[in-house]
Amino acid sequence: MVFWGEVMSKHLLGVFALISYFVAEAAGADSLADKEARELEEMVVTATRVETPLLEVPASITVQKTEALQLKGFSYGTDEFRGVPGVFFRRGEGDGDEFPFVSIRGVTGNHGNDTFLALVDGIPFVGPDEEVLLYEVPYPVVDSIEIVRGPMSALYGRGAIAGAVNYRTRDIDNSGGSVYLSAGNDGYGRIGGDLERQFENGAGVLVNASFEDFEGWRENSQRQLGSLFIKGESPAGEASKITGWLTYYDRDAEVPSVIPTLGDGTLVDVKGGDESFLGYLPTYNRREGFIAAGRFEHAFSDTFTGSITGQARSFDSDVRLNFYDFYEFDPDNDIMGVNGFASSNTADTFFTEASLHWSGGAHTVIAGLSAERATLDESDRWSGENDPYFSGECGFRFYAILVDYSTAEVTNDSPENTCFVRDQLRTVADTTNTFYAAFIQDEIALTDRLTLTAGLRYDAFEREVDFDVVGTQPVDQSAEGSEDAFSPKLSLAYLVSGGMVYGSYSRGFNSNFGPVFQWEPDRYARDEAPTTIDSFELGWKGFAINKRLSWELALFYLEQQDRRIFVPNPDEDGPPTLATTGQLYSSQGLEAAVNYAFTENTLLTASYTFIDAQWDELNIAGSFGAPDQDYSGVTPQGVPEHMFYAELSHEFNFGTRIGATYEWYDDYYVDLSNSVENGGYQLVGVYASSPVPRVKQLSIDVSVTNLLDEHYYFYFAGSRTMATNVSPGVPRMARATLRWTF
Repeated sequence: MVFWGEVMSKHLLGVFALISYFVAEAAGADSLADKEARELEEMVVTATRVETPLLEVPASITVQKTEALQLKGFSYGTDEFRGVPGVFFRRGEGDGDEFPFVSIRGVTGNHGNDTFLALVDGIPFVGPDEEVLLYEVPYPVVDSIEIVRGPMSALYGRGAIAGAVNYRTRDIDNSGGSVYLSAGNDGYGRIGGDLERQFENGAGVLVNASFEDFEGWRENSQRQLGSLFIKGESPAGEASKITGWLTYYDRDAEVPSVIPTLGDGTLVDVKGGDESFLGYLPTYNRREGFIAAGRFEHAFSDTFTGSITGQARSFDSDVRLNFYDFYEFDPDNDIMGVNGFASSNTADTFFTEASLHWSGGAHTVIAGLSAERATLDESDRWSGENDPYFSGECGFRFYAILVDYSTAEVTNDSPENTCFVRDQLRTVADTTNTFYAAFIQDEIALTDRLTLTAGLRYDAFEREVDFDVVGTQPVDQSAEGSEDAFSPKLSLAYLVSGGMVYGSYSRGFNSNFGPVFQWEPDRYARDEAPTTIDSFELGWKGFAINKRLSWELALFYLEQQDRRIFVPNPDEDGPPTLATTGQLYSSQGLEAAVNYAFTENTLLTASYTFIDAQWDELNIAGSFGAPDQDYSGVTPQGVPEHMFYAELSHEFNFGTRIGATYEWYDDYYVDLSNSVENGGYQLVGVYASSPVPRVKQLSIDVSVTNLLDEHYYFYFAGSRTMATNVSPGVPRMARATLRWTF
């Protein structure tokens, strides 16, 4: 690591100069200003379901190109959110895209990523636990990512309470292909290629294969990822078209550990520092599965079209994790605790949707019906020192594994310790989620400049869970719940010279179902109600100075109701915990983004976000005779007040492009009581891209992220009143990619 730091910081300018020298005879390319102007006219679909130029969409939307992200060295999942106004993420137990927590406009979740909806080619991509599993997104075949801030449930249903992120797979647009080879520090390597062919009858096929291997910068953080993607399209008569794709995905990732902190957020000294592993091996997250999707489109006339879309996906999972147990933290004796967890499951999801699109006069109408069914067969096992009845014979512990963090040794797993169990089966359950929906949206051109958009969606959803084992005991129990939700949307957009202004209202909802373990009848009583967000937004986007300057500005206010919380069950005859709703949460703020071409070949991109979020009403009942706690007025955990991103790039006349990025994130409150504020950081990155002289098909990309090798941490709190642990941020990473296009 020190070697890479010295080389990159002392000789980076020399590397750029050397690349420039070698490409002095290369052919020129379009200027950055021209590329930026074309991007203003790029057609996007996520925010409206209708292809619309980016600057004419009455919503806050950012488009991230996968190729551009990789050029900057952003290769982890969640890197697509870097530089996007209003979006902040923390990486939790694990590394990279393993277990991140994504917050859009200050909205935080109940469990994992349940505040935004992921889509793959416009199809919802939600796990059976009702959260987005980013490590299942087929990143190797994603061409672009459309990130919409603000509720999108009126078009896509549950999960889109704070926004929607559409991962669009590659289009078939020519005949040719490419092969690439990447390498970097800490044993990073990636190889892959694609081949596409278009035929005279309008049909086409695309094949992509890739394999990535990363030894990891921390102990127990190696990752391997292989994928195969096949996509085809073909006309089906004069007015019809069929598109389908299939991807196979195999991911094997080790999971590194967290580092404990004192209650005020101070890091404790641990053996091995940031790179150490403190826990009970092995820990990993293994996923293997496939995704298949297809779409049939038919044009009944020039103004009336229809489509039928379907997706099936199946993933087998084998996971072993260590959950940090702050109850076992004993700094006087250098002891921390984790809970050993293992789960094997198979998840199958089937989705279908039929939609109609009609344009006539002043109206553009889209309407549709959808259905989704997801099943999860799961068995969970636990390891550690356990007191099943909390009798005190085993220390009132729940699968506690004690680690001496000064030596990184587990201290209580000896064979003589009869309280320590290994892979004890605790839960076996079969879960089925079912969703049905109908939606309609009408864009009404009131005048040549003024457009009114109105939409409404109805969703009905239910869950059934059959338990065979609960709390290590064989049972024959079941749990079920059902709800419905209406999601309205209304916006008014006015075209002005060089842009548009708009105002909008929308509602988003989530089912509040959460993970399966929260449905165990012996542990949880449930008070069902979906959580909703009502959002109001004012926006202005446009361009000036011959499109050398473009901007996007949004003011927003949102209010979340019926957020799921867990409290002691007031019914003494029922389960000990009640999953209930009724709390109130609000967030307001400002998002601004600007692009400015100083010259034809020098471009500045910058964004700034201000977020003011708070719990308006949060009352948590006390347990074991303790008084109730009122947290009304506190700031939610993990929401920074200020964020800033800037990127400066320059393209030489001979085709070489160089650039630098800067990110700054404010401190955020770590614990619910707002007694600990920490976690802010800033990062600098650099990159260069160039064709190889006299070989037009060959190009090379070089990048260094976290150039200054800043040590930064994502802070978490298992307690309401103190910080408990951190996950280290990724250090300096150098990457180089050689690409041959034919």
